[in-house]
Amino acid sequence: MSAFALAPVAPEPFPHVQAERWLDDAVYESLKAAFPDCPAASGPTGYTLFRGDPDFDRLVAEHPGWGEFHARFHSQDFVDFALAQFADIFARECRVDLSRARYVPYVEDRIDKERGQLRRIEHAADALWVRVDIMQGRTGYARAAHLDHRRRAATLLLYFSDADADGMEGGDLLLHGPDGATDAIRPRDNRMVMFPCHNSSLHSVSPILRQRRPRNFVQVTLSSSVDLWEPLPLPLGARLRGLGRRALSALSARG
Repeated sequence: MSAFALAPVAPEPFPHVQAERWLDDAVYESLKAAFPDCPAASGPTGYTLFRGDPDFDRLVAEHPGWGEFHARFHSQDFVDFALAQFADIFARECRVDLSRARYVPYVEDRIDKERGQLRRIEHAADALWVRVDIMQGRTGYARAAHLDHRRRAATLLLYFSDADADGMEGGDLLLHGPDGATDAIRPRDNRMVMFPCHNSSLHSVSPILRQRRPRNFVQVTLSSSVDLWEPLPLPLGARLRGLGRRALSALSARG
């Protein structure tokens, strides 16, 4: 893998980065050729592999490309990259001082992934850790408008499928603005999308109505063990969720 490189931040509908051909072509093709078939499991898509699953651990141990991919994200380099990419947002909105943030090799298990709070706090607020989830979205998969857990610092998505080539109807990543504006990002081979998980990052996935192959992607999350963002005021939170639901319903109706 090449070094992490900062990219221009698109400000609307909320700050995010999108990059094409994010991995070197040869690296990407090697990873895609070995992309595993994910079994039914917990997680938003219902079909995931994560550290500790035998098939995940075998893939990382036996495939040099996937082993390097996994190791690159579990590093201080990735922590520094993610925080620098959205430095102004972290400085302005984060409730924790991350100026000396450091990587720790903590593993968030499947139980805690579904919870708003970790069952046990083992690290300081500025000790950050990483999840790398291999995911498949199959026909019927959708995600309602939501914010990621408030302990998340940033989310990175890397697609290993091409929606048009795979005959996918739906399956777009939708970014929702506070005024109701929506930006639809189509899954494309080697397309990366990244955003800070602050209170403006409302996003969803339009329902997959049909496809010839699964919507393959990797989700990488950088996290603290405690909440990094202030809770949304209830009226604002309800309004943002309502905007997201209306946008998602409109796109579903068009499908």
